[in-house]
Amino acid sequence: MTTKVLLVEDEAIVALDITQELESAGYTVAGHVISGEDGVVKAGELRPDVVLMDIHLKGELDGIAAAEQIATRFNIPIIFLTAHADEATLQRAKLTRPYGYIIKPFEPNELRANIEIALHRYKAAPPPHEEPEVLIPHAVEGVTLPSGVDEFKYEAVRSVGIFEGLQQKDLVDLATCAVIQDIAAGEFISMDGERPHFGFMVLSGRLAVIKSTTQGKELTIDLLIPGDCTGILRALEPLEMDTSVRGQVDARVLAIPTPQLRSIIEKNPSVYRRVANELMQRNRRSNDLALGLAHSRVESRIVAALLALAPRFGRPTSSVDQTRIFLTRKELADLTGTTPETAIRVTKNLEREGLLDLTKPGVIKILSLEQLKGVSE
Repeated sequence: MTTKVLLVEDEAIVALDITQELESAGYTVAGHVISGEDGVVKAGELRPDVVLMDIHLKGELDGIAAAEQIATRFNIPIIFLTAHADEATLQRAKLTRPYGYIIKPFEPNELRANIEIALHRYKAAPPPHEEPEVLIPHAVEGVTLPSGVDEFKYEAVRSVGIFEGLQQKDLVDLATCAVIQDIAAGEFISMDGERPHFGFMVLSGRLAVIKSTTQGKELTIDLLIPGDCTGILRALEPLEMDTSVRGQVDARVLAIPTPQLRSIIEKNPSVYRRVANELMQRNRRSNDLALGLAHSRVESRIVAALLALAPRFGRPTSSVDQTRIFLTRKELADLTGTTPETAIRVTKNLEREGLLDLTKPGVIKILSLEQLKGVSE
């Protein structure tokens, strides 16, 4: 019995080439559609063994949104096809937990290898939504969790720095009431002038902290990346927020109701002091970024923003004086209050001066932190 493949691709020539490659490799192309909506329908009708999904499709559903529906409703493995590999797209795609990700153009052997690996992983995976009925071992601590406690949520709660020192019972209580929430790009998770009903930690994607001026202009004053627990601090802040938080790209957060957070924190004095210290550091960080962006020259604002982001967002390279920031220049423009065209022009100039490397989409590589600091002085 041959493997049935559903192809979702809106470029006719590309679809024809892929179909020929699949049939030459011994696969059966069960169907070919050109939209995300039709992809969802055909996946339900044909029940293929695997779906090859182009990410950039015309219509209401792009490939990522369609893949999420197919995986959720029919539990069919998805392999993404795309000519674009920017960081924002990768982050969105990762949320659907795909079984493969192929960059066009690709070799026939690469296509076949991805399909076979996807099928192997799918067969080896446990049934979806399978709930264990026994105690879940906790490998790090060498203890067991009560039945029904989600180990992923527990580990996420436990990883929050301000919760260090909490007893297991308190961690379990927080994990039990926590929910995983998807935040679409542009969707607000917390509004200014409102007391947050829940605190949150970023699990994937990226959120933007927004401040509105008296003229009605929105300024991005901070970015929250996976592992950031600023959202938890916001829920514990005694004052009302004067900023909002929304998805900069599609994101996923672990949300904990504010009453449960406050109850746990108030009965643990050491954690309460840690929260107060983190709040002061966060305010200092926001002030430093704001001061760096106070320059009238856009070039100075962009350099200041890169230097301010590097300690938190930077990924190390082989050189201690270099770092990579996974940030598009559109996002950099939002953060510095300028246009994408201006951000592109300024960063290109910095690249010509040997300070940045922009060869990878969605990545700004700082080649010398010291030299970049010299530009800002």
